[in-house]
Amino acid sequence: MTSRAWLVRLGETGQRESTALKEGLVILGWSELRDLSACESRTDIAAMVTENYPHEGKATLSNWTGQLWRFLREIRDGDLIVCPLKTRPTVAVGRVTGPYRYESDADPGFRQVRPVEWLRTDITKSDIEQDLRNSMSSLLTVCALSRFGAPRRITNLAEQGVDPGPTPDEMVMLEGFATPHELLNGVIANSMGEPIRLTIRDFLKRWGVTRRTSASVARIEADLVAKGITTRPSFTEGWFDSVIELLPVGEEPESTKEIPSQSLQPDVEDAPDLPTITLRVGVLESANKGVASVRLEDELKIAHTKMLSGKYSQLAVIDENGTLRGALSWESIGKASMRGQKLRTVSDAVDRTAGLVDHHEDLLSQVNEIYNKGYVFVCDSDRKVTGIITAADLTQQFGHLARPFVLVEEAERRLRRRADEVFTVDELREAAPRHLAPRVSSANDLMLGAYKHLLASPARWSRLEWPLDHALFVELLELIRAVRNELMHFAPDPLDEETLTRVEGFIEMVRIVDPRP
Repeated sequence: MTSRAWLVRLGETGQRESTALKEGLVILGWSELRDLSACESRTDIAAMVTENYPHEGKATLSNWTGQLWRFLREIRDGDLIVCPLKTRPTVAVGRVTGPYRYESDADPGFRQVRPVEWLRTDITKSDIEQDLRNSMSSLLTVCALSRFGAPRRITNLAEQGVDPGPTPDEMVMLEGFATPHELLNGVIANSMGEPIRLTIRDFLKRWGVTRRTSASVARIEADLVAKGITTRPSFTEGWFDSVIELLPVGEEPESTKEIPSQSLQPDVEDAPDLPTITLRVGVLESANKGVASVRLEDELKIAHTKMLSGKYSQLAVIDENGTLRGALSWESIGKASMRGQKLRTVSDAVDRTAGLVDHHEDLLSQVNEIYNKGYVFVCDSDRKVTGIITAADLTQQFGHLARPFVLVEEAERRLRRRADEVFTVDELREAAPRHLAPRVSSANDLMLGAYKHLLASPARWSRLEWPLDHALFVELLELIRAVRNELMHFAPDPLDEETLTRVEGFIEMVRIVDPRP
């Protein structure tokens, strides 16, 4: 079995290093915890951590649980341990020689141990390539070192004192993190550096999903919690191409140093407390793409030029701080002109009743305002204008969301009509699940998935008299079924263009072979 490599920190100031190196141990803190030996699952550890650290956030508790579980159960005999030392300018490498044990007679903070044979304690940081040093700079007390061939290279360091560096196959850039495991491990390994940033769309792709359904969000959140990672802002909100940051949360409790990015970013949320899926203002592209603007003191001809050249119906009126002061529209200009005002600057025709909504607001609650006014401006948490939502944007969004439902419903209706024409009730019942078969009196009672069974027989397929390839049709029918099932799980995101195009193609094909309305 191939050895794995693990980073274990021996205290923020190296307070456990001397004892660890002298006694052949790797030692964790968490001084409030008792013996972990009886813990058979992460749930057991989580209960103990929660009991002893009741004031910590859920993400931090989950993070600690994961680290302690690794130390207790995941680290195996023969695995390599890497400890960047604080009390001397070197790195120690050892090999695990036994299971976890609890040293009840030791001082608090020195009781959670694993025996280790220290192979080398004199490896200088200059002997290690930068990418591996970056992985070793994680703020976590216990984490796996797997990127860029770390186990192989650390073995070489222990045996020869030289880091051979990654092979071309091991040298994968950040953009190459194709799986959730790779991405989240990259976040942990990079915790001292700049946060990993990517769009919500690219983030979801790591999990192989294209829409934020309740099931997909729950799965992703569980993975984030397991690794002690959160996103800023929440990946459950915002436009698909909005950029989020991935951040680790939670060090061992004896540490006093905060994660730099977290201490400067108050809106970081505990991963398990991410908001529920609601159709938010921020899901619309136009809410995030900025808005054309003018100042109160600008001459009106500047506004005219911007509106005509950009085909804008309205402009945001902002001050030097980026704060919204109103809106200028053809309507507001017309009303000011009707009042007999002499119009020279924007301030002469500004509409000061323009609405401003936060991008976290429920989109449905803004429908009446957008309908009555024609638009609302969108702001971020600092009240700075980030975009505008018009009635046209709203119509387009709901069109994107509703169109797949309409298309799938048409597919079902056309299949039902033809099935009722050519198959008997007994044949329809044979295609239905056994427990539902007695309830079937027409094709209207069949689930979409039943048509795959109904049409599996070439003989039955031929009775439709549709000049289409049997196998390809059944394959496309399975796509329609999968799309329908996904649509039944609410998501604020439309279908991706490729899937929508295939659904539209299926409908067009069926319309051609059966042109009845």
